[in-house]
Amino acid sequence: MHRNLGTVPLLALVSLIAGCAPTATVEAFDQRIGTYVGHPEAEVISGLGVPNRTYDDPSGRRLLQYDFVSPASGPSVVPTLGLGFGSFGGGVGIGTGLGLGFGSFGQPALLDCSVIFEIRDGRVQSFSRRGEGCTAPVLS
Repeated sequence: MHRNLGTVPLLALVSLIAGCAPTATVEAFDQRIGTYVGHPEAEVISGLGVPNRTYDDPSGRRLLQYDFVSPASGPSVVPTLGLGFGSFGGGVGIGTGLGLGFGSFGQPALLDCSVIFEIRDGRVQSFSRRGEGCTAPVLS
């Protein structure tokens, strides 16, 4: 009985690399952004920088909008098969190989995320988010 063990290490490596990628969720994003609720406006600006837009309404409410853009995905790990032709020292050879390709073709798609903080009396009252990019890695 002949068993090809060459693919077992390759599959194990692909599974290991895929398993190391952090999972990003909306819940993790909400948990991180939610830490600003109840805190002074200055902490939001200190943590996230100057907002992209602000709006003050006559009732005393202030809105801070932050726009974030992130790549849709990280580098991909793709098994590839290569075929090569060449010569060395007067001989001719043909070779094949199996490898892992890291990366992707072209530019990755970008995901957007907008977060709006509602400020009253100098403190964050709430936040809302919009967009597919409003995710954060889950911390273990």
